[in-house]
Amino acid sequence: MAVIHRQYEGIQDYDEIREFLEKEYGNYETRFDHNLTLFEFQTALSCGLGDQVKTIDEVLEKVHLWFNGDRLVGVLEEGAFYVAADNRFIFDEMVEVGENSFPEMEWEVYDGDSDFEEVLSKRVFLKSEEYWVRRDFDLSQTVDGLGLAKGYEVRSVPDLQEHEEVFQAYKLCYGLLFNQTMFERFYETSTYRKELDLVVTGPDDQIVALCSGRYDKRNELVTIEAVACFPEYRGRGISKALLRASLIAAKELGATQATVYTGMPEKFPAPNRLYESAGFELVGKRYVWKKE
Repeated sequence: MAVIHRQYEGIQDYDEIREFLEKEYGNYETRFDHNLTLFEFQTALSCGLGDQVKTIDEVLEKVHLWFNGDRLVGVLEEGAFYVAADNRFIFDEMVEVGENSFPEMEWEVYDGDSDFEEVLSKRVFLKSEEYWVRRDFDLSQTVDGLGLAKGYEVRSVPDLQEHEEVFQAYKLCYGLLFNQTMFERFYETSTYRKELDLVVTGPDDQIVALCSGRYDKRNELVTIEAVACFPEYRGRGISKALLRASLIAAKELGATQATVYTGMPEKFPAPNRLYESAGFELVGKRYVWKKE
C-alpha cells in the first residue's frame, strides 16, 4: 500500500497517535523514545502555556501524520518525530516536510542509527556535539529503602494545599512557572498517577524536592520526568531518596521498567550522577543534528 501524508485533522487523530505510541513502543527494533508518557505530558503542558488556554486540537494543529493504508506509521511535530519500526523509510520524506514546516527544527537521532544519519547527512544536516542520554532501570531488581533524615517526608502533590509552593518546585525542575491549568490537564491524561507525582517536605512542612513521573500501563513503563532539590537542601541524599520512592511506587503500580533522559554529563553532571548511583543503566546517546 502507498504511504499517505496529511496534517492533523482533529481529536480523533489525537487518539490515533496515543494508540500508535502505545503499540509501537513494544515493537520497536532499536529504541523508541517518544513514548505515550512523553507525548501526553508535552501536549498537556502546551495547553496551559501562555495567557490563553489552548485545546488539544490547537496545540497539535501543525502536526504531520503518515498512514500506510489505515495504519498510522509516522508522526512529526516541531521538535520530535515518531516512526513505526517497519516504516523507517518514510524518514526521508519526514525531513523534507520538516524543513518546509519547521525550518529551524533540529533532529535528535541515536548514535549508530545509520539509516536516519544517512538521510540527515544527505540533506546537509551536521551531527553536533550536543546529545541526550537515555538510561533504564530494571524494576525486577530490589529498590533500597528511602533513607530520609528525621523530619523529612515523601508526599503526593495532589494531597498538598499550597499550590504556589508546588508551582515553584515544578519551575525548579522544568524552568517554567506552572499553573493550575497545567495541573488540571495533567490529571486528565491517561498516564498521570498521583503515586508518581511526589515531593519531599522538611521539618517546617516546606517543599524541599520534587520528582515527577508518568506510567504507560500497556508497556509497564514509567518515565521519570525530572528530579530536583532546592539548592539549600542539596547534599543530604534527599534527591536519591525521592527517586527511590518513585521507583518503589512504580513497582507497586505494576511497572517492569523505568526510563529517564538527561542532558549530556559534561554540562549536567549532577543528574547524571544521581541516576547512575541509583542503578540506571546507559541505553544510548541521542545526538542533535543541525543545519550549519
